[in-house]
Amino acid sequence: MNSLLLFFREDVLETWSIDLNGRLLPVNYNSSNKIPLYFLLSGDQILMDSFAKESYYKNVENSFGDFWQNSASNMLEYERFGAKYTFDTLLPYTLKESILPSVVKSHFHCGNLSEFLTQFNTLIAFDSFIDQEQQEKINKNLLEIVGYNPNALVLIDFWENYKEVLIKKNTITRNDSFVLVNGSLGNIYFHLIGKNSPSHLSKRVLIGKGHDPRVDTILDFLSEIARAKGSIVSQSDIKKEIVSDAEVILNKLFDGYVMHTIKNDKIGINPLKIGFHRSEIDGRLNNRQSLNFIQNEFDTFRKNNNAENLGIILSGSLINQAVFKDFFSSTYSKVLSESEAFEKEFILQILDQNRTCPSEAQSKHLKGQEKSGPIVNTPPVVATTPKGTTPPGVKAPPVFHTPPRVTTPPVVKAPPVVATPPKVTINPVVKAPAILKTEVKMPPINKEVKQGVVPLPPIHKIKMPPPPPPPPPVKKK
Repeated sequence: MNSLLLFFREDVLETWSIDLNGRLLPVNYNSSNKIPLYFLLSGDQILMDSFAKESYYKNVENSFGDFWQNSASNMLEYERFGAKYTFDTLLPYTLKESILPSVVKSHFHCGNLSEFLTQFNTLIAFDSFIDQEQQEKINKNLLEIVGYNPNALVLIDFWENYKEVLIKKNTITRNDSFVLVNGSLGNIYFHLIGKNSPSHLSKRVLIGKGHDPRVDTILDFLSEIARAKGSIVSQSDIKKEIVSDAEVILNKLFDGYVMHTIKNDKIGINPLKIGFHRSEIDGRLNNRQSLNFIQNEFDTFRKNNNAENLGIILSGSLINQAVFKDFFSSTYSKVLSESEAFEKEFILQILDQNRTCPSEAQSKHLKGQEKSGPIVNTPPVVATTPKGTTPPGVKAPPVFHTPPRVTTPPVVKAPPVVATPPKVTINPVVKAPAILKTEVKMPPINKEVKQGVVPLPPIHKIKMPPPPPPPPPVKKK
């Protein structure tokens, strides 16, 4: 029985499995196994697809994006079925109502969703940049809203599996520690990975540096133009709003002369029309200001963690762009990059390990959660009627004992309430016919009327014709 892998990435949720021959198998939903983390409310239905993503960037009403930023807080809400919900519930409701039913039917040939949630293992993996608090919130919603059995959810240790792939490829040995550099959400991350468990020992985040360093120069240039044309918005705020425009302009520099229009109400001038020749900023693009900042921060991170002699691994497509790859390779020794096939090898490693020894992986999940508490303690929410949300008093084992209590509540005493109606007899209503009988007695009244009419004939006798006139008098002779 193969598992389903839900892999949470920067911009998408990936769904994977393996076939009977151990080959990687994309589990498609709406023709793709990479589902955008964007949502669109259509009536009371939640859409989670490329159309929802397009709607978000077009500022369509009731569209939602910026998944990781918004899920970190409970400030953003939406309305559905006449009630309000927090942003973080969009994903579990979509999984429960749309994605999982489709996947279960097409790929796992399971009778129904409830059977899948209890009998099939679902592996949960999070990308390296996702912090523990956000992971716990998602797992909690999978249990409470989607309805997963805690024993069917297996949490994957990203770094343990990452190291295992490197070991199999002979990139490192089991006794090696290393520093990993990657980028997500527009940031650059430094990670210290140790040889023992837990593997992840330290992290440093460079906010806003997760793009080509030349973009920083273009942002400075564009914000200066906006201010010169009359914008009263600060340069730092302008730069936050036009990162995507700066990236577009960077690609246009190869044409020599650049023309671009920025449409954004938050920069003080809308639209802001830009026209300049590449030669105007060539000198500024060639400086190493942004890279120098990255270098200083990286050196400090390694020094603070006694990691100056460890190998460096560049992970992900962003950090393996030429500008970053050349910088790290020319500045430091023992620098390695991931192969193009590494990502699929990593996913296959997760699925293959849990196919061959799912019980072991599952026990690690349960034991780990018993120590940390938040995730396994969430199932009692299924029995919300007893005592609301008191995490300390709720533990995973009792969850399986709560259903019997649900079957024996005082609600069973409801029949006596139903039995009370016989006391309110409806005999008085049955006596209603007596009223009808009184109405039936009306005919005698009619008879009396007839008796009053009968004496009329004598009146006709009174109207006898007058007696004939007396004979004419006899004339005397």
